[in-house]
Amino acid sequence: MEEELLGTVPCSSLAVETALRLGTAGALWGYCSAPNEARRKGLTGIPQASFVAKTVGKYGFQCGFVAGVFTLTRCGLQRYRGQNDWVSTLEG
Repeated sequence: MEEELLGTVPCSSLAVETALRLGTAGALWGYCSAPNEARRKGLTGIPQASFVAKTVGKYGFQCGFVAGVFTLTRCGLQRYRGQNDWVSTLEG
């Protein structure tokens, strides 16, 4: 689907969409993995909830940021080169 949108949608819109999608995936990953990590550290109650919230935010932000930068780089290279091929993806 993204391949069809590259010619009509601005790079910034693609980057925001990708960042939101993968940011959500990162937040879900943090939500699933953080409670186990908090238990291993011996946290309970409010400290555990705080740790989980911070981990969810951290993973969500990191995944979203990396996805946005990758998409902007890939889209920019494709527009600069005027070609939509595997080289642009590899360079991104």
